[in-house]
Amino acid sequence: MAAQHPVLFFPGTLCDERIFLPLWKSLSLAQRRYVPLQWAATKDDMLALSRDRVLPNEKVHLVGYSMGGYIAALFASMVPQQIASITLIGYSPLGLSADEITKRKQLVTMLRKGQFKTDNHAYLSRFVHPSRMNDESVIGVVKAMANDLGKNTLLNHTQATTPREDTTAVLAKINAPVTFIAAQQDNIAPLNDIQRSAKQIPRATLHELENTGHMIPLEQTAQLATIIDKQVSD
Repeated sequence: MAAQHPVLFFPGTLCDERIFLPLWKSLSLAQRRYVPLQWAATKDDMLALSRDRVLPNEKVHLVGYSMGGYIAALFASMVPQQIASITLIGYSPLGLSADEITKRKQLVTMLRKGQFKTDNHAYLSRFVHPSRMNDESVIGVVKAMANDLGKNTLLNHTQATTPREDTTAVLAKINAPVTFIAAQQDNIAPLNDIQRSAKQIPRATLHELENTGHMIPLEQTAQLATIIDKQVSD
C-alpha cells in the first residue's frame, strides 16, 4: 500500500540523491520528496530547505539518514503537529561522541589547509563495512558523491552540524512513531547510543542490522526498504 502522506528524505554528510536511489527503486511511494541538503552551507539553510518542501497543515513522513536524521529531528520539533512518522537511519539522538568531535575538528583543519582528499581510503573505510569496500554498488557511489560534491560541501556539512545537541527529549515529545535503523558495526553512530536513546522515546522502535557499516541505504537496501515501507504505509 502506498503512503498516504508525502515522504521526505534527508541525506547525510557529503551525500546527494544517489544515497537513496537504490532505496527509492525498492519503494512504492505516492509522494516522494527530497531535501537537497548538499546545497546548504549552514544548519539554518538546511532547515529552510526542509520547510520549503512541506505545505501548510499537511502531514508528512520523515526519513533521515545520518546528518539528515539530525536535521529531520530538528525539523520535526518545529512542526510536530505535521509529522506522521519519523524514520532515523544511522543517527544517534545523543549527539556526537567526544572522539567523533575531535576527529571532525581535525578534518576541518585538514580541509582548510587543502590536505584532505574526499576519496581518501582511510576516511571512507570508517563508513563502509569491510566486506563492501570493493563493491562498486557501495564504495563506487560513495566515492562518486564525494568527488562530485567536493571539499567545500564536506567542510560546510561538518561545521554546520558539529557539535549536535541531544534530540532524545525532542523526539519523545512528538506524537508520532519513531523508527530507528542502526548498524551493529557502525563506526559513526554507535549502536549502544541509539539503544539508550530509543529506550527514552515512548513510541520508538529499533531495528538492528548486521553486515553493514554506516552506509546502510547502500549496504542493506532491501532490509531498509521493508522497514520503511511498513512505517510510511501504516
